[in-house]
Amino acid sequence: MKAARTSQFSGLLPDEVLTLPRVEVPIDGVTGFALNDDEKQVVFFVFEEGVSFPDHSHCAQRGTVISGEMVMEIEGRTNLYLPGDHYHVPEGVRHRTVFSKRTVVVDMSDDPARYPVRT
Repeated sequence: MKAARTSQFSGLLPDEVLTLPRVEVPIDGVTGFALNDDEKQVVFFVFEEGVSFPDHSHCAQRGTVISGEMVMEIEGRTNLYLPGDHYHVPEGVRHRTVFSKRTVVVDMSDDPARYPVRT
């Protein structure tokens, strides 16, 4: 299974990240590898082209786009995020996101169980 992970995401994320536990995301085309402590969850995400998240809200989150691009609408304001761009969504604020190409994002949530870890 490790070889399949490495080949599927080869060049997108370091091998050490690919050995982290995967998270469960209720949308197809999303793969995430998590690090958790008692206060936060950091997920290294790969979003496939065409993935979108409808309007939703949750705990505060922030992150950085590593490759690809992400369009996020936060409270009616739309922003395009490119590699190196940082984003922040305050707690409870409604937002939606679209990925028009394969995109890698490092995302941190203020909830250590934001995404359940697969067992």
